[in-house]
Amino acid sequence: MDVQPRQGGAGPAFKVTVTAGAAKHNFIAGWAGEGWPSDVERLAHLVPDVEVVAAVNLSDGARKWLSHEGLDWVDEVGHAEVSRKSGLVISREPTHIREGPEPSVRWSRSIMTVAEATLSGVVPTVDSVERATGLSRHAVANALARLERLGFLERPNALRGPRSARRIVDTGNFLDAYAKAAADQDKKQSHVLVHRLWRGDPLDTLASEIGPALNRTGINWALTGTGASVLLAPYLSDVTTLELYIDAEAMADRTGLASLLGGRIIDKGQRIEIREIPTAMTIKGPQIMGIQVAIPVRVYADLIAAGGRWAEAGQHLRETLNVGTAA
Repeated sequence: MDVQPRQGGAGPAFKVTVTAGAAKHNFIAGWAGEGWPSDVERLAHLVPDVEVVAAVNLSDGARKWLSHEGLDWVDEVGHAEVSRKSGLVISREPTHIREGPEPSVRWSRSIMTVAEATLSGVVPTVDSVERATGLSRHAVANALARLERLGFLERPNALRGPRSARRIVDTGNFLDAYAKAAADQDKKQSHVLVHRLWRGDPLDTLASEIGPALNRTGINWALTGTGASVLLAPYLSDVTTLELYIDAEAMADRTGLASLLGGRIIDKGQRIEIREIPTAMTIKGPQIMGIQVAIPVRVYADLIAAGGRWAEAGQHLRETLNVGTAA
């Protein structure tokens, strides 16, 4: 096999030639880092003509996305699904897969909260995170220790005590793992779909009507998704659906909540999508134009989970605001 760096192209791409007998199989391969969904989507954005994606360990979500996009893949733990028109076919699912952190299936609400705080720039000490999140000292200490065991945090000097500072080992990996965990968490929560007519721009309606109505009743809320991305780092040109986080108490009376929002509950074709606030940190983002926005890392996770052009807006948000990087 001959691998040559690609000249003049964007991103980590290579020209690959595989010789099998008298036949030569040529294709463009690209490197997608650890192999999270955001890694492969970012590579496809940078290298539009990539044909085979390589990574350390492609996640199930990443492989599903690649299959949907018609792209072949290989990774360092032995996964391979390559079918070239030239006749090269490789299909392999290893019996023994190198174990790595699979945090999303085991992340509790407290771990999610602490992860959001840390990824939002809060110094990962018990004191700092406790003040930022409102969690108990015991919950914070356990969550930080858990994130350290999972390999996302480390204490370089092996210090101890509530004021000893850990640090993020790899921000990109941590953010990607958090985004996957957030998507898994969201699948387990119910959504309320509401239809209402817009009079003008949905964000203007949120600022002038919906937001004030929620504030008057003391309901905690925050905007996420497309609308939040437009306010934080404009990429998409239009907002058709408002995605709101609302506190659990208000979610209990769905009909009353829909009425407060000026609409009615439907099964599809929603203009407003309501979700329960997942953590205490989620709604502590900035206020923009009088609109309470979710924290950027949560907005990023929601956009990545939505896929397609929303994921592109998520990548733009990540790059523009350095999402996941301490301020």
